Amino acid sequence: MQQREPINPPVPPALWTRAAAAAADRHTIDALGVPSPVLMERAALACAEVVHRVRAGRPVHVLCGPGNNGGDGVAIARILHGRGIPVRVHLLARRRGPDLTLQIAMAERCGVAIAEDLEIAPGESVVIVDAMLGTGATGPLRDEIAAGVACANAANATRIAVDVPTGVDADSGAVPGVAVRADHTVTFQRSKPGLHVTPGRQYAGEVTVADIGLVERPGAGEAIELIAPTAARAWLATLRPGAHKGERGHLGILGGSAGTPGAAVLAGSAALRAGAGLVTIAAADPEVQAQLLMHRPELMVTAPADPPVPAAGALVVGPGLTAAPERTRLSALYRGDPRPAVWDASALIEIPGAETGGPRVLTPHPAEAARVLSLRTGASWTSAQVQADRLTAARALAACTGAVAILKGEGTVIAGGARVAIAVSGCPALATAGSGDCLAGLIGALMVRGLDAWAAACAGVHVHGVAGELADAKRLGAVALDVAEAIGRAIAALP
Repeated sequence: MQQREPINPPVPPALWTRAAAAAADRHTIDALGVPSPVLMERAALACAEVVHRVRAGRPVHVLCGPGNNGGDGVAIARILHGRGIPVRVHLLARRRGPDLTLQIAMAERCGVAIAEDLEIAPGESVVIVDAMLGTGATGPLRDEIAAGVACANAANATRIAVDVPTGVDADSGAVPGVAVRADHTVTFQRSKPGLHVTPGRQYAGEVTVADIGLVERPGAGEAIELIAPTAARAWLATLRPGAHKGERGHLGILGGSAGTPGAAVLAGSAALRAGAGLVTIAAADPEVQAQLLMHRPELMVTAPADPPVPAAGALVVGPGLTAAPERTRLSALYRGDPRPAVWDASALIEIPGAETGGPRVLTPHPAEAARVLSLRTGASWTSAQVQADRLTAARALAACTGAVAILKGEGTVIAGGARVAIAVSGCPALATAGSGDCLAGLIGALMVRGLDAWAAACAGVHVHGVAGELADAKRLGAVALDVAEAIGRAIAALP
């Protein structure tokens, strides 16, 4: 699967679901009186500019579906034809909405080549505009649209999607069948969640948000957003540097069973790089304690107690805590300990429910998320189900645990209460053993330094992603300790 290109120019943080986009469309047309053809013309002009940027002298083929997305496509073709660019419209559906019918009539009068076929010369280098289906589309593709997707993907082409790639769910990013593998997506007014979460983000390519004059109905905003680098910087700017280590917080880490002490070392290393003044690891095995000190002498170690690390102001629970006997009191800790805490790895299955003693942040990967959801909701979840609709899974995790839930992966999703955020930082280098332990320690450090659970989760995820990018900048095969060591530089690099 193609590697995702950077978002350029930066995408505004606020996202619209299909319902929000439709509501804004209705409000702009019905309440404000802006005619639909005017909005369509603005959308087409924005897409035509992207075609100009990437065309390099090649002919353009526009694949059009039955609705307004198809109308956008025909308008794009008319604009390109008027500028002397070779362009051909391919109408893929017999059913046609009124705006599409109007655009076809205008294009025909202008002399645009319009056909009801999928004929593109084999091997010819072309630009394909995907105007088959937009944000409102759900469910399996009709045969004629699926054929268009197959044609677009098989062509020797640069592919530009209008609003969303056909086959990608605008809300969830799910791809239930086939979908256009776009090199560029031009979306309107606000980006859509499905362009930024797995698997949809792998089909979107470079995302451009075009302002076409849509206006959101007052009070209709949805709390879904991208984590803006400037927001991460603003959260971190509230933290005092601290005149001495005590002012920067004491973080306790409950983890590091025999055989897996490295996870606790990585969490502790990340916490130190994120500015925690003191980090103490509670580990039961004396040999593990010795290994911890040998690998990271700045860390402190102690035996587990009840409560663990009583001097600590916040906790990280779970990295490397693989021995079942060491997890016997975790349910009570989750419900009763008032300190902010990050729960990770094996500790996640010990979460008893939504009653918490204090602020909680969870950091599961998809398989761990499926196990927690299966245990806590009474429904059977699999990793594949989690990945198919990551926003729903993250929201369900937050609801059944009373925590801010971080669902790790490409396009990491953070959910808490009514809010959802999606990460834009990160790279494949983070898919390495121990990377999640670094994230847990980083967030723990931000919490003990004073950020609330939501801010610590969002800022931590963003910084972790940037640290991965910095650690693997030369594609030399970064490992988790490289990520931990890059956290300080990642914080300094925030705009």
